[in-house]
Amino acid sequence: MPLADVPALVKGAAVAIAVCLPVALVAEIVVDRDDPSGWAIPLYLGVLLGFVLAGAVASRAATTAPLVTGAFAALAGFAVIQGVGVVVRLVGHDDVVVATIVFSGLLAYGCGLTGAVIGERRRGRR
Repeated sequence: MPLADVPALVKGAAVAIAVCLPVALVAEIVVDRDDPSGWAIPLYLGVLLGFVLAGAVASRAATTAPLVTGAFAALAGFAVIQGVGVVVRLVGHDDVVVATIVFSGLLAYGCGLTGAVIGERRRGRR
């Protein structure tokens, strides 16, 4: 028995990238670390909700292991987005803080798992 449904995982990861990447880019432009704006929290919540949506989409599409598939889908989408971000930071000679990346990855995983639970419950209602 496979650990996750790979086609569903890819579908959920694509949702995570499609939703979270644009919101994160807007946050990077709008929010200044030295002078935080009122948009920081809504944009951050938008990214987290994108990972929840990715988990829900992946779990509903999964034929096996829907919770694992949903959680890993959000984490896979995060890995792609963060991978691009790390390359951009390294090219720009900015610092890459591993602890921040790990913490954010755990949040993405948790949001994906939450979305997977929601998706699985909604699938049960059909």
